[in-house]
Parts: sequence; C-alpha cells; structure tokens
Amino acid sequence: MILAFIVRIEKFFDFVNGYILRLCGWLSLGLLGVMTAIVFSGVFYRYVLDDALVWAEEISKFLMVWMTFMAAPLAFRGGALVAIDALPRALSGWARAVLQIFIQLSIISLMVAFVDRGGFLAQNAFIQRASTIDVSITYVYIAMPIGAFFMLLLSVQLLLGAVRRLLGGDDDAVVDDDDDMPATEVQGG
Repeated sequence: MILAFIVRIEKFFDFVNGYILRLCGWLSLGLLGVMTAIVFSGVFYRYVLDDALVWAEEISKFLMVWMTFMAAPLAFRGGALVAIDALPRALSGWARAVLQIFIQLSIISLMVAFVDRGGFLAQNAFIQRASTIDVSITYVYIAMPIGAFFMLLLSVQLLLGAVRRLLGGDDDAVVDDDDDMPATEVQGG
C-alpha cells in the first residue's frame, strides 16, 4: 500500500517535471537565441557602424544568468552535472538506494536554501536598477530561486524513486514518456 502510494506520487512528479523540463528547454533555447542576437548586434554596431550599443553587454549578462538557471534542471535531470559516482556505481541494492536517498536529501536541503536565500536577494534588490537600462535587478536575481525550485522538484522525484527501490519496488514503475527510460534513473549516477 505504501509502495503504491509512493509510485502514484512519483508519477505525479514525473508528469509535472516533464512540463517543467520542456519549459526550461524552450526558455533556454530562446534565451540563447536572443543573447546571441544581442551580442552579434553589439559587435556589429561597435566595429562596423562605430556606434556601440551601451546596453548590449549588460542585457547579455542578464540573459546568461537566466539561461544558466533554466538549463540547470535539464542538466540535473540528464545527469550532466559534475558528480562523483564511483561509490554509487560500486554499490547495489539497498545500499545504493540508501546512498541515493542521502544524496537527494542533501540536494533538497541545498535547493531549499537556494530558494530561500535567492528569494531574499531578489526581494532586497527591488530598488536596485541596472546601469544601462531602467530595469530592477530583481528580474535577474529571481532566476536563482526559480531554477532552484525546479531542481528541488526533480530531486523530490528522484528521492521518491530511491525510496521505492529501497522498499523493493520495480525500477521501471515510473516511465518517462519521452524516452522510455525510468524517470527516476539519472545517467551517470
């Protein structure tokens, strides 16, 4: 009964996280495109027209911050973040599941701190303005708690998968529709 409940919650997180990952992917792609266009325009204006766009560098930096925090959940889910995976690969069964639970609880704790402190920074930066355009720096800082919240949701799903495996659940109980791989398994660890 507990195992069935965990599987249902895990499927819910798989559904929600699927939409979040699609959103992050499209946002990252769009932000990269806009940032590239701005940088190219800035170079063109500076060296061809000899009239620099004063705001191009600052806006590009802001877009880079947003792109970083929108791409981080994609990298986390895809197992592309830096990880030391020698120990998890050496373990199997319940020992690996316990280690994965510890890892995911650590990540969740860190993401909660990022959401809390990032929200605090964004709130306190509301009166601070960008130097070249009249925009509050809050709109840049808010990327951190948003990206951390998305990673928190992904980590909760991975935690539920580790708990399910610890309780003897099937590794393929929750399947991601996009790639037919177990949603709770992250490549590389």
